Amino acid sequence: MEPIKRTWPPPGGESPLSLKTARALIFFTCVALACGQARGQVSSAQLQEDAPPPPMRYVPEALRAQLSGKQRDLKGRTRLSLELADAQIVLAGDHVNAERFEEATRELGIYEALIGDAIAFVQKSGPVDNKRRDQYKRIEMALRAHVPRIESIRRSLPSQNAVYAKATLDYIRGLRTEALNAFYDDTVLRDMPPLSPPKQETKPGGDALQQTPPRSQKKP
Repeated sequence: MEPIKRTWPPPGGESPLSLKTARALIFFTCVALACGQARGQVSSAQLQEDAPPPPMRYVPEALRAQLSGKQRDLKGRTRLSLELADAQIVLAGDHVNAERFEEATRELGIYEALIGDAIAFVQKSGPVDNKRRDQYKRIEMALRAHVPRIESIRRSLPSQNAVYAKATLDYIRGLRTEALNAFYDDTVLRDMPPLSPPKQETKPGGDALQQTPPRSQKKP
């Protein structure tokens, strides 16, 4: 018995799926894929257009006027800068609760400017001494407390706004490191030179005299 040979298309009849139909299906599949890719590109571009602009880092005139009254008071100016920066975090949180997300990131931009200005003022006030180290330490402790609060705000923001809060966190962590480095500047003791052995007195004949023990070691 000979094996049955299958041919395509079957002899004497038309294929269930003609060549023209197959080509048409392939054509429409390619068109659908192209349309899907184009739609994806349009959606991505639309998201970029809808994303809010990054917040501007600046100190408003009203706040700058308050700081200008403390130009000769390093401690008072640092304290005021940190109080104003803390108030910006509170404002940002209030905007988030009210779903004013762009306003929230704007307040974070002002916050960044205030902290950067505070560190720059201490740096320009003179060489690092105990008085300035105290201010660096004050700033570092404040930033340590600010980080979890800003992180909480970031988690409450939409993704297009949260990226700016993340940038604020990165910026503040860098400033905190800068404050710590300035605090520890010149505080490491240098290596002391080795002590020279005690000199021995000599007799006129050249013999060395016995070293006189310290007073605390003399017997009564």
